[in-house]
Parts: sequence; C-alpha cells; structure tokens
Amino acid sequence: MRWLALIVAAACCTACVKPVVLSAAIEPGRSGADRSSEKAGVVCSSNLLGHVERAHPSTLAGFATTWEFELGEPLCNALVKSVESSYRAAQRAAAPHKGQYGRVIQFDLQNSALSIAPHTKRSMRVTYTLTVVVEERFGSDLRQLSRNAVTGNSLVDCRKVTDRVVKEAVEAALQQVADNASSLLVARLDGPRVPAAPKR
Repeated sequence: MRWLALIVAAACCTACVKPVVLSAAIEPGRSGADRSSEKAGVVCSSNLLGHVERAHPSTLAGFATTWEFELGEPLCNALVKSVESSYRAAQRAAAPHKGQYGRVIQFDLQNSALSIAPHTKRSMRVTYTLTVVVEERFGSDLRQLSRNAVTGNSLVDCRKVTDRVVKEAVEAALQQVADNASSLLVARLDGPRVPAAPKR
C-alpha cells in the first residue's frame, strides 16, 4: 500500500501548477523624441489577449511544477503605453472604424516560449522569448502602411527556480518589447509632431 500512496502523491505533484502574476505597469523607457500629433487606435488581437504560457514539467529536468502565466493583458498594456509614448494619445479599440483615428496600430503575438532547464550541476537557467507583430494602418481607410516585428529576450541563471525568478525573466522580455515597439513607432512617424516636454 505504501508504494501505491507514493505513486498517487507523485501523480498529484506532477499536476501542480504555479501561476505567475505579471505586472500591469510595464512601459517603455522615457524618450526625448517628439510624438505624432495624431490620435492612435490600438488593437490587440484575440490571439495575443488569450495567450497563456506554460513551462511543462517534462522540460524541468524532474521538477514537478508547471509554471504558468497569462500573457495577454500585461503585454497589451505595455504595448498600449508604447503607442502612448509615440502619439498624442492612444486608445484601445476592439474594431476601429474608418476615420475614427489618425492611425491604427495592431499587435499580434507571433511566438512565445518559456524554458526552464539545468545550466550546470548547481544552477538552473530560465529563458523567455517572444515576438510581436506590429501593423500600422491609416485611420481614414484602414489601409496597411507597414508590418514589422519586435522581439524580447531574457535569460536568468539561478540556484533555484522560484516564482520571483520566472516573473523577473518574463517581465524583462516584456520591457524589451515595449521599448522596441516604441522605438519602431517613433522611427516611422511622419507629419506634424507634438514637441517633447523639456527635461528638468
């Protein structure tokens, strides 16, 4: 009976899921560049908003924990802030209509991968990568202007994998995506600008 209890305990343990709650306050670093004078509509795809990322126990070299986090809203919030840093104003919209905004910026998740694996005999490595597609459209007729991709990559070495370590790795990659999206949008701005606020 003892061996049966051990099997049951092991089965229960392999089903353990540890949720990681990501910050909703990630935003791009402050930029001294002028912003577009236009108001932008921001669309985050259902694919992006609904994405849940997991590191399955089979990738954890014997660890029984599955690490899991909901990527959608924290990522979308960071991307909206990237648009806010590039345009006079930004507003999320599920389905913007023609003429509603000066520009419409659409984001879609291309890929997302969390990996947790041994690095040395005494350390573990947590890596997280993601790629987001950035599509820019005219607001007047919703005609596509550009389609690009921005990426985020992070790597954390640790003695022990904890919620905090996984959170640190994921949020570092989200910060990179927010920064890269802001830089991309600023580089593509045309037309009148709103002067940047003077530095204090």
